[in-house]
Amino acid sequence: MDGDECETETFLNDLDSKYHASAAGLIRLIEQITESGLDGLSTKQFHLVDAENKIYELIKGDIRLLCFKGHANLLIVTTHAFIKKTQKTPENDKNKAIRHKKMYQQAHDQKQIILVRDQEE
Repeated sequence: MDGDECETETFLNDLDSKYHASAAGLIRLIEQITESGLDGLSTKQFHLVDAENKIYELIKGDIRLLCFKGHANLLIVTTHAFIKKTQKTPENDKNKAIRHKKMYQQAHDQKQIILVRDQEE
């Protein structure tokens, strides 16, 4: 994957038109988190899907966005999104999020995390 690509953004941009409202709602939830944190979200919008690895799911309609809390719980790191097809979060999606979290932790521990600012700032 190119360093400029965001898997979640690509996923949301490529969704079928029947999911556009859910995608827009998910983006609003993300914006709400950036402004107010997680406190205002209900468990129907954001909840733990893997307690052992502390993987969470952000929910809007049939779209699920897996994520975890980064260093010192100061940020939310998204791993990927998918369309819900069953009641439970698929194991392969949880495993993918766990792999991303391990990669993040390793990069953090090796001081290889780079903050990328929006070019408009």
